[in-house]
Amino acid sequence: MTTLILVRHGVTDENLNYTLIGRTDPPLNAYGAAQARAAAKALSSTRFDAIVSSPLLRCMSTAEPIAAMHPASKIEALGSLTEIDLGIVDGLSSFVAYDKYRKLMDSALDATLPDFKFPNGESRSQALRRFNNAIYQLVHAHPAGTVCVVTHGGPLGLWLAGQRGEGLGRFRRWQPAHASITRVVWLEGVAHIVSYNETGHLPEQLQRAIQEVRERQP
Repeated sequence: MTTLILVRHGVTDENLNYTLIGRTDPPLNAYGAAQARAAAKALSSTRFDAIVSSPLLRCMSTAEPIAAMHPASKIEALGSLTEIDLGIVDGLSSFVAYDKYRKLMDSALDATLPDFKFPNGESRSQALRRFNNAIYQLVHAHPAGTVCVVTHGGPLGLWLAGQRGEGLGRFRRWQPAHASITRVVWLEGVAHIVSYNETGHLPEQLQRAIQEVRERQP
């Protein structure tokens, strides 16, 4: 039995101002760094056999305080855990992207589409395949271990939607919150979701401050 602790990275300024960040690589902001420390504290008593992370800065910076609480475990950067490549809209404000590419954005938001990709980007099915490959690789490498996986909302949403039997177009419904914890047990080739989107470790005052920043955006 393998236990996977799935952690979404903390927030960035770009998340809060509705910028589309796939392979764009911003750092955590002060709120995100505080979320990362809270997640690390919540996981401080868990023994990890490995800590793996998307190589993008927002994930590595979320993994660092977790690793600091587990000195025996170094962070392994795993490229297959990275965010979906959003192609021509990557790094654009959602509002600018909608003005420039209205039809594409309408398609991206259509939950009934079985698959979608932005030009020069990556399809959702491609992203899910590489994320699945990463999960299988980790389960195979740690058949009786516990692994902390720090990654992004896109692949997490796609993977969780698949586990719930829903189409890829509904992945946003299953994207867990920033710095949330989802616990999965892998038993006899089947993933069992023990808990989804834990956020109780995140201080209420911190979460309220983040929400207030979001609400001030135009």
